[in-house]
Amino acid sequence: MKSMLAVSLLGFAALVVQGALARTISPPWCPDLAWLVVIGVGLRWPGLLSGLFVAVLLGYAMDLLSGSLMGQHALLRLISYLVAAMASRQLDLSGGLSVAIFVFGMTVLYGSGIVATLFLFVGSDAIGLDLVSSALGHGIANVVAAGPMIALVERVLARFSDEEVGRRATLPIRTQSRNIG
Repeated sequence: MKSMLAVSLLGFAALVVQGALARTISPPWCPDLAWLVVIGVGLRWPGLLSGLFVAVLLGYAMDLLSGSLMGQHALLRLISYLVAAMASRQLDLSGGLSVAIFVFGMTVLYGSGIVATLFLFVGSDAIGLDLVSSALGHGIANVVAAGPMIALVERVLARFSDEEVGRRATLPIRTQSRNIG
């Protein structure tokens, strides 16, 4: 419970910092810090249900602050969390390069999801060349910010949780075996 509250507060703080950054950095180059908290929770938190709650809570907070369709960010952050949680259980996402590639791909998919839901419910424009270049720029910004944000999520989880933080613990070099006889 403490870890869920601490990560939720970290996500809310990330929303505030993201809002301040968005006033100074142009939109495709401003990282989505609260989304990176959701990705960090998906990659590093061993519990599934409490992570779902944090992802939906931060998604609704983003919906309220951004003025987008109600539930749009909540749904897409829930999907992002589930993909990150499944990927971390199936792939070795412990290195910086693998996490960077994953974050870049998920950023492009998240942006495509935003455009698709707006097209479906509002009837806005379809994906164009300017949206692709914007998604690539946003992906680069998220990759740059991913390392520190995921490390911060790991530190918060390690500080406030009794559970194991990393999904993949390092294997011992040599195991002890007992001789029978």
